[in-house]
Amino acid sequence: MSFVQRVSLSLMALSLLWNVLSLMDVYGGYITHGLNTHDFMVDLSLSDLQKLALTKLQVKLPLLVVLTLYATGKRLSTVLYRFWPLVVLPVFWISVSSVIHYLQHRTFYDQMVLESKPIPLYSGVYHIEYAVLVGCVVLLMAKGLLRGAVEGQASRRLLVVALAVLVICMHVLGARTGLIFLYVGGAMMLFDVARRHRQWLLRGGLVLALLMGVLSMLPSVQNRVTNTLTDLKTTFQGGDVTHQSFGQRWVAWTVAWATITESNSAWKGFGAGVDVVMKAQYERKGVALAERHRIGVHNQWLEGALQSGWMSFVLLLVAGFFALGDGRNGDRTMEVALWLAVVVAMMFESLMERQAGILVLIVLFQGAMAKKNGIYSEIKTEDALIDKIK
Repeated sequence: MSFVQRVSLSLMALSLLWNVLSLMDVYGGYITHGLNTHDFMVDLSLSDLQKLALTKLQVKLPLLVVLTLYATGKRLSTVLYRFWPLVVLPVFWISVSSVIHYLQHRTFYDQMVLESKPIPLYSGVYHIEYAVLVGCVVLLMAKGLLRGAVEGQASRRLLVVALAVLVICMHVLGARTGLIFLYVGGAMMLFDVARRHRQWLLRGGLVLALLMGVLSMLPSVQNRVTNTLTDLKTTFQGGDVTHQSFGQRWVAWTVAWATITESNSAWKGFGAGVDVVMKAQYERKGVALAERHRIGVHNQWLEGALQSGWMSFVLLLVAGFFALGDGRNGDRTMEVALWLAVVVAMMFESLMERQAGILVLIVLFQGAMAKKNGIYSEIKTEDALIDKIK
């Protein structure tokens, strides 16, 4: 592992450690702002705050352990590509069965898509995290196919079919955050392929245009586009955003950013009391939204800055672009594409505040940082070297 990678992973681990410590500082005043001094302790007791902090610690601790192991130079073997059905088939089964359920009740669920309501899945995972999880599986498997990590022509063809079905399912039922994840990471990967193989550029462009044309004919995709355009128009023209997904997020981001600038601290946040702070700030700002529509931050970078100061999450964001990748092949475009997809998706959802989001990050790091399998190892023995020369 290169020196730059080790330093970057160490910075990421330290940033997340500071975030975890900030969450545990429930009394406030040591490494976080004291909630009582800011009049933010509205209706949350200290015991409730401690329980919330413990819950967040349990969610984030596994990622902290993984980042710390990588920072110390540990590299793990992976089963992602050698046994890819173990990764693909669970999300394939849930996605396909959910699409069948959607088709059976299409009139009702089309309206739910049009109103940005969560669509029931055959999964206990929240629909946004599930969409990002499927997008992560698609991009990791695509990376494995393009890098030649999947063995056997029949296996590769079957995987291509599975990924095509998953992409279609994502467009039928997937949340927009998951589609953004897929588009951003996939576009950068395709750019890398086109740069390396110019002859694929025209062919790939035609296939992509055909795929986008077919997907655009799906009713749920058309509803989602209509919803997005209406949402953006209402938000930026000053309309009522009460029932607008992006509009509510925009208000939440504005309130969160105002709170960060008012606190004016690079290293201090509000720990586990972010939701309490947001609730109080909504009241202070006189936001024209009913209380039931005053959502949380829904932006991991802003929420992380509110928890432990903006410096920790800026370090986490920037260091990720230097940390991912093998570090020996001289080109980490595909690994950087994975992190860019995460960065953009986190702008619309606080992925690190739920277990499913943490799972996505851990699997993504494993797919990008895994130790190469033995079939890719350099020949070390003297006899094997002689045979190779012969």
